[in-house]
Amino acid sequence: MRSLIVVFQRTVYILTLGCFPPPFVSVNIIIRDGDKVLMIDRRDGLGFGLPGGFLGLKESVEAAAIREVKEETGLDIRLSKILAIYSGRRQGSKIYATNIVYTAAITGDKTTRNSLEGKCRWIFLGEIEHHKIAIDHIEALRLFKKETA
Repeated sequence: MRSLIVVFQRTVYILTLGCFPPPFVSVNIIIRDGDKVLMIDRRDGLGFGLPGGFLGLKESVEAAAIREVKEETGLDIRLSKILAIYSGRRQGSKIYATNIVYTAAITGDKTTRNSLEGKCRWIFLGEIEHHKIAIDHIEALRLFKKETA
């Protein structure tokens, strides 16, 4: 899927002579339970990542965040606030996007389930630095840790 997005983005950029790079928007969600945060042990080998993904056509960022968490973890959540907004080329990726990072609370059962993206893992916030973290999620996690200290 990511490869197709890169090809599409670059094709539109070339066809419009560099004047129209398509605006991709993604969301990531930090879910905390006590002193742990929920991460996805990604199947693509990039390490641990936050639940999240790209917006669907005509989908709001809030709806995308709630949908992505449900698809990747099985959890129902309530978004708390926007923690950060990052834009440009995503670290460790060839995709240019605007990424909105939310914090959220679980509203129902806390039982997680694995998905096609990977396995759900609760990781101690204080031990995040000891894990391989995918893409640019470490920046958001560091900010979250600082704000909640």
